[in-house]
Amino acid sequence: MSTKKSILLLVSGGVAAYKAVTVASKLTQAGIEVHVAMSDSAQNFVTPLTFSSVINKDVITTLFAESAETKEEIFPHLYPATDVDACCIVPATANIIGKIANGIGDELLSTCALSLPDHSFRYICPAMNVEMWEQSIVQENVERLSKHNWNMIGPDAGTLACGMTGYGRLSEPETIIDTILTDLKHRDKLSGKRVLILSGPTAEHFDAVRYLTNHSSGRMGRAVADAAIKAGADVDFITGPVEYINLPKSPRINLEKVQSAEQMYQAAKAKHKAADIVIFVAAVADYRPEETADHKLSKKADGISIKLIPNTDIAASLGKTKAAKQIHIGFAMQTHDGLENARRKISSKNFDAILLNGLDSFAAEKGNYSLVTEDSEEDLGIVDKRHCADVLINYISEASKS
Repeated sequence: MSTKKSILLLVSGGVAAYKAVTVASKLTQAGIEVHVAMSDSAQNFVTPLTFSSVINKDVITTLFAESAETKEEIFPHLYPATDVDACCIVPATANIIGKIANGIGDELLSTCALSLPDHSFRYICPAMNVEMWEQSIVQENVERLSKHNWNMIGPDAGTLACGMTGYGRLSEPETIIDTILTDLKHRDKLSGKRVLILSGPTAEHFDAVRYLTNHSSGRMGRAVADAAIKAGADVDFITGPVEYINLPKSPRINLEKVQSAEQMYQAAKAKHKAADIVIFVAAVADYRPEETADHKLSKKADGISIKLIPNTDIAASLGKTKAAKQIHIGFAMQTHDGLENARRKISSKNFDAILLNGLDSFAAEKGNYSLVTEDSEEDLGIVDKRHCADVLINYISEASKS
């Protein structure tokens, strides 16, 4: 029996279908057994022969074969779908997303998707017009898929084939490939573990409508949560206010939304004891207004003064009750004396390690990161946040063995 990992690429009818050829080719070169199924409309953009030439096998193009001898040929929607390690829809149009989200299997791709085993990784790589992507029904379908173990890669923002600009652009093949290969490599490393993640900014109100906050987008927190889920963990995810697109989506994630640092502290304290691993990604406000008005403050010609008082240091407080086998990981954004400050925080907050980063990572897709422990430092360089999260989860999986 072959020990190679396998993946089923479902290619739907979008102009970005040509990028799926690169995904199929690179995964094959990486030693993955790649199967491809194409919708009728996808064949208007790329021929099955193109895919066959890079994966070295026939492409599945029809739900009902004209002649069939083996069970694989008789039931193309079941084989290889029922036995693959991963499935990726690239590109994923609004049409195929809607079908699968609502349990409709009326052609090849949707029936393949509905035949996947529970253990397989599942990805959708959306690509469509920005107006289509922003439709509430499309977003509802994406959210529904996320509750059934489908993970979203993209879409990216940029110039679209229709000439518009905005979200809806297919993620680059390299991003899709890296995500799949990393997930297959790290499968089940944290199986049975519960991970508590604090993410996003906090918002400290000084009246009914105004508040103090920062530029944290929640991207890093989402990347860490996604990596933990792929490694087999269950996740408690506490987040400050961020955009929907930066929230992790999985049935194994218990998501709790908060506003203030105090709310985040209380939520984290309630879940801390049950956690095997705690990751402090959130950019928590150090201070809050001493007084908060329950109405909108009127503008004054001579201005207003707001007295700020310290918030609870969540990481330091929970660090005092850290159990012997618990792992605590911190994040530190520093503008100067980074390594010195990081090691000071490891000691003062009882961290096992800390991810040091600079201003360039704030609200960005990439950043300059270093993984720092009491006696070591690994410079990751300028990397995508998903890559940083993968490195972190790999470190945690090794640390949890000791």
